[in-house]
Amino acid sequence: MIAIQSFLSQIFPLPKKILIKIESICKRFMWTGETDGSKKALVAWKQLCWPKTAGGLNITDIIIWNKATILKHLWNLCKKKDRLWIQWMHTYYIKQDIVWNVKAKQVAWLTQKILGARKYLTEANINVAEVMNGNNYSIRDVYNKLRGEFTKVPWRRVLRNNDSCPKWLFIVYIAIQSRLYTKDRLMKWGSITSAECVLCEENDEDHEHLFFKCKFSATIWERLLKWAGVGQAARKWNEEISWAIKFAT
Repeated sequence: MIAIQSFLSQIFPLPKKILIKIESICKRFMWTGETDGSKKALVAWKQLCWPKTAGGLNITDIIIWNKATILKHLWNLCKKKDRLWIQWMHTYYIKQDIVWNVKAKQVAWLTQKILGARKYLTEANINVAEVMNGNNYSIRDVYNKLRGEFTKVPWRRVLRNNDSCPKWLFIVYIAIQSRLYTKDRLMKWGSITSAECVLCEENDEDHEHLFFKCKFSATIWERLLKWAGVGQAARKWNEEISWAIKFAT
């Protein structure tokens, strides 16, 4: 699905409503495995599009990607590439003028989007001349520039330096942000009426309790640690995350 959306947005300047619709389908598929299902998202889609070092999954942001690909068409115009539509544009509209001076209202909607793409660079504080006058144009490089800078999360190496299968890594990714469907969260959403832990039946189930504070879970963890040759007992959630971060570096 994501590959298809990237392909389409790389060929055509797509209307914003279409981009939002495609993104909505991808969101539903991400959390339900279906294109028309409905389920509460555990992590915001915007964050999932962030780089992995910033706490995302590096899913392509189709709206920003479309901007970067439209700019590629504008770059081709500036470079007067040997293509029929570019020759036609320079012959009938641009003529001896520069691309920026062409009045967008004189041309079709598709061409208007290409001619007006310069604003994307301006909005992102990117040097227009540097991009348009360069000898090469990389959609991926411009896409990364349009996304801007991100702050790295301390637990990035827990996932990147991990040889576990993708499903396990995804569960760790959700758990490390305390976003799993624990009973305390489900109760807040009104999905259940009791948050009591089904393992020990003594306390409410949250991330802290589920993994380490529950007597049943703590016993399992301690046996696993002993089996792995790690000489320590199960500790608090934040302490275990800090230990994992240190161990992964």
